[in-house]
Amino acid sequence: MNVAKSPSLPELRRRVLQFRGSRPRRRLPEELWQAAVHAARAHGVSKVSQALGVGYYSLKERMGGARIASQPAGVEFLELPRAVLAPGPACVLELQDPQGTRLRAELRDLAAAEALARTLWSQRG
Repeated sequence: MNVAKSPSLPELRRRVLQFRGSRPRRRLPEELWQAAVHAARAHGVSKVSQALGVGYYSLKERMGGARIASQPAGVEFLELPRAVLAPGPACVLELQDPQGTRLRAELRDLAAAEALARTLWSQRG
């Protein structure tokens, strides 16, 4: 399969259903799993697992989710002095993990952003 031009989700679903129709109770070939992983990176694990009828956790594990959850990424908390941050009416906190999952929080004050960041980082491990 050409990674640069991966099939659309409906096309991938058609291929999976075609495979299952011709080979009931057989494991998906690696080519279809790789296409599913690529689609999950673009559309999300939940959407792709439901569309293809594959297990959510099986797909997530193939994306490397289980490995990353058990191994810290090596990123450390960096505390910035308040003087470094420009004052403003709102604060935006954006986080992203290696799989591309994002969290964006718009907060009205720096203290709330700081408290949220400390809470999230303290729960890492």
